[in-house]
Amino acid sequence: MNEIGLKNSMMKIKDESDLPQHITYNEYQSLLNEIMNNPYSHFLNKKMIPFLKARDMLMLKCMWELGGRISDILNIEINDIDFKNKIIVLKVKKRGGFINRIPVSDNLLLDISNFMRAYPEVNGRFFKMDRETAWKKVKGYGDKIGLKLHPHMFRHGLAIYLLMKGVPIQIIARRLGHKNAMTTLHYYVVITPEIEREALKGILL
Repeated sequence: MNEIGLKNSMMKIKDESDLPQHITYNEYQSLLNEIMNNPYSHFLNKKMIPFLKARDMLMLKCMWELGGRISDILNIEINDIDFKNKIIVLKVKKRGGFINRIPVSDNLLLDISNFMRAYPEVNGRFFKMDRETAWKKVKGYGDKIGLKLHPHMFRHGLAIYLLMKGVPIQIIARRLGHKNAMTTLHYYVVITPEIEREALKGILL
């Protein structure tokens, strides 16, 4: 096991009560199903419904996979998608602003490609809504499946999901745009005396 993998194996996810509010992978899947099956009967313009469903599902998929803050997700533009290198550029506003180039799955790229083909009139930003509107949308979908939900719970949910899958903390920190892994450790991981003792066995103890 390499050094990063070894360090990651010595870490323990915080107890549920100590973790920030987050959405689980299964809850995320339930949200996608809710959007897919929701009749959107409150919309008078029925022709808009397929577009709204596709847009909202794509937004949630980007929120989950990219782990970005909602304002950064809403700023994604067509030119930020690098299909060749399988990367999406997030223009992060926090900490004075910086660019985070995030590797993404083939599935997400396919969803984006299909969306662009189906709605060629979309240009510039994919999600033309403000932060408050996005919060209301996410909250509304959460209400439909019995969750008290807000967008930042996707960011926390992704971090916890990746930790549970054994992804090194340094990789998770980079994806979240944290300046260093210590920030990620503070939010999601606890190192107990037992874990510390095991790590130092044969070295110091």
